[in-house]
Amino acid sequence: MGEAPERPVALTMGTAGHVDHGKTTLVRRLTGTDTDRLEEEHRRGISIVPGYAELVLPGGRRASLVDVPGHERFVKNMVAGSTGVDAFLLVIAADDGVMPQTREHLDVLRVLGVERGVVALTKIDAVDAETVELARLEAEEFLEEAGIRAPVVPVSGVTGEGVDELLAALDDLAGSPAARPSSGLARLPVDRAFVLKGVGLVVTGTLWSGEIRVGDTLYTGSGLRARVRGIQNHGRPAEVAYPGARTALDLAGVEAAEIGPGEVLLSRPVPATGLFDARLRLLGSARPLRHGARVRLHHGTRSVNARVRLRGGGELEPGEEVYARVRLEEPLVVLPKDRFVLRSLAPQVTIGGGTVLDAAPAGRRPDPEWLEALESGDPARIVPRALARAGGGMSAGELALVLASEPEEAASAAGRVPGVVRAGSLYALRETVEEAKGRLLEALRRRAREHPESPELSVAGARRATGLPDSLADALIEELSGGEVRVSEQGLSLPGAAEIPPELEEEARRILEDLRRAGHEPPSMEAGPALGLLLRRGEVVRVGERMYAAREAAGRVMEEIKTVCREEGGISLARLRDRLKTSRKYAQAWLEHADSQGITVRTGDVRVLTRRHR
Repeated sequence: MGEAPERPVALTMGTAGHVDHGKTTLVRRLTGTDTDRLEEEHRRGISIVPGYAELVLPGGRRASLVDVPGHERFVKNMVAGSTGVDAFLLVIAADDGVMPQTREHLDVLRVLGVERGVVALTKIDAVDAETVELARLEAEEFLEEAGIRAPVVPVSGVTGEGVDELLAALDDLAGSPAARPSSGLARLPVDRAFVLKGVGLVVTGTLWSGEIRVGDTLYTGSGLRARVRGIQNHGRPAEVAYPGARTALDLAGVEAAEIGPGEVLLSRPVPATGLFDARLRLLGSARPLRHGARVRLHHGTRSVNARVRLRGGGELEPGEEVYARVRLEEPLVVLPKDRFVLRSLAPQVTIGGGTVLDAAPAGRRPDPEWLEALESGDPARIVPRALARAGGGMSAGELALVLASEPEEAASAAGRVPGVVRAGSLYALRETVEEAKGRLLEALRRRAREHPESPELSVAGARRATGLPDSLADALIEELSGGEVRVSEQGLSLPGAAEIPPELEEEARRILEDLRRAGHEPPSMEAGPALGLLLRRGEVVRVGERMYAAREAAGRVMEEIKTVCREEGGISLARLRDRLKTSRKYAQAWLEHADSQGITVRTGDVRVLTRRHR
């Protein structure tokens, strides 16, 4: 029989706890995998970077274990490992009990929204039954103080005692996992990047969402594109990487120096941001956080310095929450609903964290009504406000970034919101579109009244008349074309505006007759609708300022100029004056007209024919 097909991971668990409480030993007992993969880790006996292992649960479901570091110096890597996990496996040694790093690890997990899990009370082989019972009671009290309900299972990673009970508890947890979208945007925060001889650039990470397949193109926040040549899930070749899986990708199209730990790979371009608005929560054990404080922010596999500006200023007291604007010192790819952790710079301890609400905020400070709408997750509240803030239309992709959903889902949600209409590929408020439509139609009516000979507005003029961004204005014009608006090569007009009033036609006829009689000595005239109509039809040409001539007269003069130039090599102003038996004024106007038409070019005091007319 061949290998069973790769299946999605049912649960991604972070194994957290204090140093030397037996996490790695327990994971080895459960999975057969030694997650201490660095020589330094074996030498020092502690985990420095997150280790990963796959666990097949009794019910047949697959779980991914992330063995995060326990030593206080390596909390940064603990945060990177814990980001993206569904549940925790908190390890507490029966001979030590709850320790400071145990508390900090649980704080980090809670800040990241991970509140489901199992507590493994390890090293029960090293103590008597009474000590085990006291440690169990302490662990339960610790969980109660944190407001978390989780089973506490005594176990020994050395002898295997209690392992079956622990596996059963983990299997129960995997039976109702947190939702991890298997479709839509794929996001892989990179924790390692290296060049493998004979393979090329390889990156590893835990896939947050979506799926990645061989042949896919992935993007970075800085716009780089990489093609997936190969995939491994937990060390096994695969065609698909599923959410929650420990994933290694063989990439082409990028250099090794261009992608490193902390980068994020995405299935479609998402711009990085330098600031975002969030709901911020300070841990009860933290000191008050002042407005404008500088902190260390952890998101995915990245950590950057940031400055926190609290709504309302002042200080945030321990255990309290507030809206805040976070200004990053280095850009990150963040999306609404993402969790992040904050640590103080000195001393370096976890102080809180929060949830991203607006990844591209506008204005000088957070808008509470807007952020409340985002927190609600209700498209009926979010979409109209987003469109009003945009000042025009938004595509399904742009709405998806606000709603933290896929473009198809955003389009469906927007289509159900009262007062929202679709114009082309854009969504906008009906009120916005109707007002813009009214402005455009009024501008076209005014153009038809003032210029009946040329009732069209240029496309640029029509865009300006709507008062909308170009993309939405174009969508509105496209929607109106063929109905309320006529679109031609000349521009936009009202359907009936092309009909010339009889009185205008009569005036144009009289002017044309006068110009034909005047020949090459046309009278001075002010431009007006009737003259404009003749110009548009090509029956009259503009010779100079306030000088217009019939087309036939202009043609005769241009032929005269060509003839003289061909016979004599060029023509001067005096020669044309004499040839036409006219004044200097008219001769100069006709020569300048010939220049403007590309018939002649001036050389000194004479004109010669251009190459095209020789």
